[in-house]
Amino acid sequence: MSLKKIVVAGGIFMLGYFLLKDKAKKLTAQFGLVKILPVGFKNLNGKWNNGKPSVSFNLDLNFINPTPQNFKADGVVIVLKKILFYDKNNVFLGQSDINMSSLSIPANSSTVVRNVPVLLDLQTTLINAITIINNGSFVPANIKIEAIISVLGIEYKLKQ
Repeated sequence: MSLKKIVVAGGIFMLGYFLLKDKAKKLTAQFGLVKILPVGFKNLNGKWNNGKPSVSFNLDLNFINPTPQNFKADGVVIVLKKILFYDKNNVFLGQSDINMSSLSIPANSSTVVRNVPVLLDLQTTLINAITIINNGSFVPANIKIEAIISVLGIEYKLKQ
């Protein structure tokens, strides 16, 4: 392979990388404005995983895009890895390892993602339930959600 071909290939690679990096910054900034709200709860199960009791369920999540631009993540640049759930006092409730590589939300609109699997350790769940009871009643609107996204292999935590 000649030096000229190597230089041209390297230049094309670097140009592509910088274009993807710019696109990733724009998508990350826009996704930071997206609100995630739980809208449906189903299939509550208790089970044993590797000798530990756990609670699992499916959750429907509403992704709301308040911006005037369409949001479209195609998986090459941005991947939604995890969703973390906290109560209003920042007590960790659980997480979902979603690994969603494609998400499209129209401008000033919303998209519902159905049947997102959530797994909670039963011991942690019981401790959190006692804390919630001691702090007052549980209101679903008080759930705080954080999204872990991967942008070109680097993970970011976005608070809602």
